[in-house]
Amino acid sequence: MITDKRLVLMITDKNGSRHINVSMIFRQLSLYFLLFIISIVLFLIVSISAFNSEIKDINSKNILIKDQYQRMLKRNSYLTEQINQRLEEISLAGDRINDLESVIGVSKDDYELENNNDLIGRIDIASITGAQKAFVMKFIPNGYPLENYRRISAEFGNRMHPILHILHKHTGLDFSTKVDTPVYATADGVIDYAANGWNGGYGKLVKVAHSFGFKTYYAHLNKIIVKNGEFVKKGQLIAYSGNSGVSTGPHLHYEVRFLNQPLNPINFAKWDMKHFDSIFQKERTIAWQSLLTTINNLMGQEKWDQQQLSLKEQN
Repeated sequence: MITDKRLVLMITDKNGSRHINVSMIFRQLSLYFLLFIISIVLFLIVSISAFNSEIKDINSKNILIKDQYQRMLKRNSYLTEQINQRLEEISLAGDRINDLESVIGVSKDDYELENNNDLIGRIDIASITGAQKAFVMKFIPNGYPLENYRRISAEFGNRMHPILHILHKHTGLDFSTKVDTPVYATADGVIDYAANGWNGGYGKLVKVAHSFGFKTYYAHLNKIIVKNGEFVKKGQLIAYSGNSGVSTGPHLHYEVRFLNQPLNPINFAKWDMKHFDSIFQKERTIAWQSLLTTINNLMGQEKWDQQQLSLKEQN
């Protein structure tokens, strides 16, 4: 017979006696302890799982941040390269504006800028001044009527006539050149005369009437390719040089006239945008100030007309 060995405690007081079974208490305490251990283990498992999840999320975010950082570095590198390129372009544009200002004759006194490096202001000044000068150079004779010639065989002024042997005023400039050298108009205009014949010794002759009272003559031609009343532009081919009329050899006789008075063509032949002011100093028989004022008024009216047309189109 197996006896159950237990410790029984009996407690006696005024209320009576009580028996405590020590074996049952141990079992209960063991059970509670086991449940406590299990709870701690479960808590640790859940906590570790949560920590692992947080760590994975942080790692994912860290990878994303690193990827964004790399992209930002590449973007920053690209923007830096673009900025450097734009700075180089602005620097190059500044150099070109300097060249443009030099070509069209704009001086620093022509504009007042708080910042000397104000590129936009410089471009505006250069474009306005350039436009005004280009307008003048378009309609008033300038430059050479030939691209190539041997030499200037006779200058403007008094000379001994090579055939008549009398002292006379040579009203133009003779360019020695071979026959059939292309001849070009030196400004926009309309053909006032284009015909073959004697023409007082000019031979085959073209006269071009330009704006503001100017006119150019092209004489001793071999072939004329324009007609009376035809509008021509600066640089347009109008004839080929020759040896017609009173001539001692192939050449082009070129004249510039203002109100039918002959002017020295060499001053106009050497006139260009870079030396724009030279004509005012060399040719003083023309009221240039009045002419330039008229041109500025015309350009101002043209801008006004364009603005009005633009407003009408918007409405």
